[in-house]
This record gives sequence, structure tokens and C-alpha cells, in this order.
Amino acid sequence: MIADIDLGQGLRLRTLTTQDVDLVVEATGTETAPALWGPHPAGPYTPQDARLALNSWDPAAGRQTSYGMLKDDRLLGALGLMIDGPDTAELAYWVRPESRRQGLALRGINALTRWTHDELGLERVWLEIDPANTPSLRLADRAGYQYEQRIPHHCRTWTRPDPEHDTWHDCMIWAHTALREPPARG
Repeated sequence: MIADIDLGQGLRLRTLTTQDVDLVVEATGTETAPALWGPHPAGPYTPQDARLALNSWDPAAGRQTSYGMLKDDRLLGALGLMIDGPDTAELAYWVRPESRRQGLALRGINALTRWTHDELGLERVWLEIDPANTPSLRLADRAGYQYEQRIPHHCRTWTRPDPEHDTWHDCMIWAHTALREPPARG
């Protein structure tokens, strides 16, 4: 699940590792909403928070990996890929506050979706989106994902550390399936 993808214009998408603690701390420094993922989803991250998150997303484990969108060694955003079946994975994304509304999430989602289908051979990639997050709903549509369903009380708000005492909201599921060539007629 190691990737290094040239997105053009000096931007690249590459696998994040525990060597990227300082990048995550700097990138989440002005964040007040949930940032990235892991045991401490809300920013800003301390070095310990970043290390814990990056360890939990270790690509060597093969189940979930984080990919950073970098320009000049500055982390502008991140995507998380969570394998949840033999040919399916969930994709999550985050862009630092001052880099939002510049098309970065769309570029990252498009590139990682293609890579996931082409390099990992996954048939389906899907997104979980809060119904109140209109920009993310529009982004899913622009990235070629198709709406599938709304699941009541499925997504955690991460306002409390204990899931039993946290609140949960509905999630909209959007999916992208691999385009396969039809079999040749003989």
C-alpha cells in the first residue's frame, strides 16, 4: 500500500509514515475540527498524537494507510485508505484549513481512487459523509462517486474519547467502482 503519485504542479501524494510526525503536527496546528484520523481525531496534534495516529495507520499492517498531499515538503492534506474486504476499501480525506477550496481534495481523491483500482485491484472504494457536510457531498459527486444509501446513527462525532458516551450521526455512503473492459467477443 506504498504510493508516491505525482499530481502535477509540484504536488505529490505519498504514503505517510512515522517519519512524518513533524509534518502532521505543523499541518494540524490551526485545525479546530476533526483532522486526519486515529485515537485523537481533532486537531491540533501534539507530537505524541501524531505518532499514535501514524502508528495506527502503519502501511506494513496492510489494512489502513494514510497518504499525504505534499507541496515543497509541506503537508497540505491527507487521505486515509481502510481495506474492509477482499476487493473494497473506505477512503477518507482531510485538507488543512488554509488550503481548502483549492481543488486539493478532488485531485487527491481522483488520484488515490485510480491508484486503488489499478494498483491494488480493488473493485469498490467508498466514502462516509455527514449529511450536513454539503461541500463533501458535492466533492463526492464531482469525483465520480455514486450515492448508495443513508445509514442512521452510523458515524461517530468524536466529541468524547469513549465511544459509549459519544454521539453518533447519520452517514451518506457514496461509492466508486472500477471500470473494467468488457470481455472480447470471440
